[in-house]
Amino acid sequence: MQYERLNAGTGIIFHQFQRQQPVHAYLLAGARGLGKRTFAQVLASALFCTSENKPCGHCEACRRVFDGNEPDLITLFADDGKQIGVDRVREVIEKISQHAFGEGSRIVLIEPVEKMTVAAQNCLLKSLEEPIANVVFLLMTHEMTATLGTIASRCVRVKMTPWPDELLKETLLNMGHSEASVASVLPRCGGNIGMALDMLDESKQDSETQEFVQAALSVTNDAAAVSLSTRMKESRETADGSLAALEQAIYQALLVRTGRLDPSSLSGFPSLWQQAAQKADVADLNALLTAVFETRRRKAGQVNWQSNIDHLMMTLLEEHIKWQQLLA
Repeated sequence: MQYERLNAGTGIIFHQFQRQQPVHAYLLAGARGLGKRTFAQVLASALFCTSENKPCGHCEACRRVFDGNEPDLITLFADDGKQIGVDRVREVIEKISQHAFGEGSRIVLIEPVEKMTVAAQNCLLKSLEEPIANVVFLLMTHEMTATLGTIASRCVRVKMTPWPDELLKETLLNMGHSEASVASVLPRCGGNIGMALDMLDESKQDSETQEFVQAALSVTNDAAAVSLSTRMKESRETADGSLAALEQAIYQALLVRTGRLDPSSLSGFPSLWQQAAQKADVADLNALLTAVFETRRRKAGQVNWQSNIDHLMMTLLEEHIKWQQLLA
């Protein structure tokens, strides 16, 4: 994987680890699904790799990293969706204060930083302010604004950006996916490899989810908004996947509007969205993206589902009406 092909920042950091010259802390920031954790594991393997061409991916050290068996690679993940409390951070700090198992560096992976409580982030801050020799922190965040500024300021910040189409296609093909399936998801994933892989997994992107996205992007009158809202209220248990797909669709339109994605990638979208993605205010698209995110957040927080989804549908309707008038 040539990380300089993603962006200059990832290429520079990658070469620092290859040369065994990392700084004490990095903050990898970018949308969920862009490959932050995988990139962090590649950096770790480059630091531990015993071959001349680092990381080789084949030596015992590289295999330990990717198999999760490297004792000097300490992970702190919130995969269960729960917050990362201060006690878990203290456990990590206790581990890195002890002698390393090997003779080189130790690496700490934390993802996502925004799942750490304020107390946990403040506890981590002390270790970042007074770095321990040969300890490298690789922090990952899906939302930079949720990370304490004092933590961000003590890290080298690396912005993970959408993958170029050519590189994403090459990677997916090398992973064994067919030309036809890759061609079908490439215009819709917005350069997000995680989303591309989800789309390639039929169990995660079924026809019902795609139908919901099309319907949500086609709401242009009260009757359609009410109908779709009613449908969502009756399928609360499966709503997370539908809302995530809608959020990604809006994000894809935003990438087109800001010139980071070719307009042809929206060929499967309703015509109103294809036009709006080239003329609508960026602030309006951002507002819609935030509205979907807030709907998902409130759902997780057990906020009244009926009023929650009603509000989202009306927000979509108001924006669509505005665009119809703009494009008339």
